[in-house]
Amino acid sequence: MYVGPRSLSTTARLMALATALGFGVGSFPTTALATAQPGDVPDAPAETSAPAVGDETTTRAAILPVIVEGDDMPEADRAQLAGRLVDGLERGDFEVIAPDDVVAASSAATSCRDASCYMSIAKAVGASHVVVAVVNAVDRDYKVEVVLVDGKNGSQVASSEDSCQICGVTEVGDLLDTAAATLRTKLDNLAQGPATLVVASTPDGAQVSIDGELKGTTPFNAPVLAGKHVLRISYEGYITVEREVDFVEGIEDVQRFELEKVPSRLPARPWGWVSLGLGIAGVGTAVTFSLLDDRQYEFGGKCPTKDAQGQCPRLWDTDWIVLGSAIGGAGLATLGVAILLSSAGRRGNKVKAETTDAGGETARLPMRKRLRWGVGPGSVSVQGRF
Repeated sequence: MYVGPRSLSTTARLMALATALGFGVGSFPTTALATAQPGDVPDAPAETSAPAVGDETTTRAAILPVIVEGDDMPEADRAQLAGRLVDGLERGDFEVIAPDDVVAASSAATSCRDASCYMSIAKAVGASHVVVAVVNAVDRDYKVEVVLVDGKNGSQVASSEDSCQICGVTEVGDLLDTAAATLRTKLDNLAQGPATLVVASTPDGAQVSIDGELKGTTPFNAPVLAGKHVLRISYEGYITVEREVDFVEGIEDVQRFELEKVPSRLPARPWGWVSLGLGIAGVGTAVTFSLLDDRQYEFGGKCPTKDAQGQCPRLWDTDWIVLGSAIGGAGLATLGVAILLSSAGRRGNKVKAETTDAGGETARLPMRKRLRWGVGPGSVSVQGRF
């Protein structure tokens, strides 16, 4: 029996309906099947939209036509050199816009040599960077310079320069391959994003300086310029630390610092008590002799040589004793207080060591006590663990 197109359409509808009922799929597209006719071409799946031209998150390098200075060069040789440069850059993880496409978008690309022109071309082709290659040829001596330019501001990002003597187009192409490798590494890093510096310090709040310029305080996390720089971490009362760090585009460099306190130049704690005791004694001496000043020169209520009136002809003159004792006592007392306060701060900042036993419990190790000295009236005491 002949089965025509209408019969095929009916059969298809019945099979679709049976399948939908068998699997319980109530939303099966029977309407689409019913309206499909033999020879109809099904709609193509929707394509994924490509990133918009000029997207700032994408690295695109627009290659300008090779500029030849000095001796003239055949157009075929220029095309060959441009092809070597394009092939070298296309090995990177970024988009490359060939010279022909750049010229088609902007005719100024053939003679572009300034920042404003580079920016205009980058905008015209939707590129983030522009690659400029200049070949200087003089009697088969070639000098090759390839420059990578930022398409946003026209500034130079990277460059490569090389030369060869008594060589041909093939050797010049090799120089362009080397230059392309240098620029390719730079563009690959740029495609990964800027260099980032993360600084953590103990204690927090330390100042972070790069090449002498204050950038912030720890904890610090910010993008930085790529290249070698001097990183400086400083905190009042702690030893300043400097490091030379090489930042790379696309790499997060994490630096951690354990800052150490500036060591105290004062003597140990026992000497503080000694100094304080001597200072108090000196001040007491000054007070005692100040009370004797200008009094009759007597010892134990007796005058060695009395005059006719029964008075001592001599008086106590203690000005110099009072002055010296007061100055010396005050200085020693101040030094003793300073030593005691400094040693108390050092003792408070000590952290007891911890150890973990086999059962996973943490225990503190006993700290060894330092000797303590004491000076009292007519005695000297020593305390500590022996």
